[in-house]
Amino acid sequence: MQLSLSLLAILSLFGAAQGVLLALALLSVRRSRPVVNRILAAFVIAVSIFLFGAVLRTSNYVLLFPHLSRLHDPFSLLVGPLLFLYLKALTSRRPVFRRRDTLHFIPFALCVLYLLPYYLQSREAKLASLIAEYNQADMGQWYYVRSTVVITQFLIYLVLAIALMVDYSRRLKRQDSSLNPGALFQVRFLTGASLVLWILAALRFVLDHTAATNLVVPFGASVIVYALGYMGLRKPDALVGADEEPLAGVAEQGTKYERSRLTPERSERYLKKLVEAMETEKLYRDGELTLQKLSERLSIPAQHLSQTINGRLNQTFTEFVNAYRIEEAKRRLLDPTLKHYSVLAIAEDVGFNSKSSFNAVFKKHVHMTPSEFRKASNGNGAH
Repeated sequence: MQLSLSLLAILSLFGAAQGVLLALALLSVRRSRPVVNRILAAFVIAVSIFLFGAVLRTSNYVLLFPHLSRLHDPFSLLVGPLLFLYLKALTSRRPVFRRRDTLHFIPFALCVLYLLPYYLQSREAKLASLIAEYNQADMGQWYYVRSTVVITQFLIYLVLAIALMVDYSRRLKRQDSSLNPGALFQVRFLTGASLVLWILAALRFVLDHTAATNLVVPFGASVIVYALGYMGLRKPDALVGADEEPLAGVAEQGTKYERSRLTPERSERYLKKLVEAMETEKLYRDGELTLQKLSERLSIPAQHLSQTINGRLNQTFTEFVNAYRIEEAKRRLLDPTLKHYSVLAIAEDVGFNSKSSFNAVFKKHVHMTPSEFRKASNGNGAH
């Protein structure tokens, strides 16, 4: 049997190599969200092993290394669970890996146990088995069983990922500024790309079992790995999430910042710079403002900025920004030249992404809804 590497095979191999490098980078970066890093690293490693095994099999190079045959099969059952666990960790404020999360890996373990007798065979026995598979008329029973299980399992995790995406989007619309808007793009990208990949796999399984399409799905997976590497360079916060929000309690703040090098004098300077920027540049009107984004805009370390807001103002970042937004909204609701503006228009102008979140925050500060405030103010002005 002739050994050959097609263009798709070469690109898929590069994708596998890219995945390994990305995983090493994720495991070496020190961030406050190590759980997200490790799960994403495990995800790209599983994809890379799947890519490498698919290329070996399709190019016939597995005949030179029969001990590598079928090693990638169990890892196809890891891709779906790790994708879901990664998205779940990415959209959580304080992600943790719980003991019950290991239940997601049961199909992988069962597949390893099933293939264990094959793995323990000699090189000659594996080679004879491979040659017999290449010469048979159809793809073989193992192919159909494995493909059915993988496609069904991945569909289940796709549904769970879509539910996560919808929930996270709703939380952002409620103006929870402790969340990272950039992560929503990552969730949408991976969910959408995985859905396209699942459709390709399902269509190939139903319509075409020829060798000509063997690398269509692996190549699609390698494109996702390329994209993850690109996003890791351009938007690392979207890839592994921004640092968690500071804790609100004074005692908790003391614990969180006990090793901080921020001096009272520097904190005072940061506070003046922060207040001046908020009042003159009205940065709070940015509906996607995050602690990290504000930190970069003011050239103040994010930890020092959060410590200043917590310690000097006794507020969380969300409370600090929303206070400015509400004061600006009150001014606009009282302005007679803006009486033709709807409540939603004013909400969006001051930085809220939805009317519901605006109403909730406004009522918390003013003890009435924006519409009630506007109506009461107009009534008072009429006397």
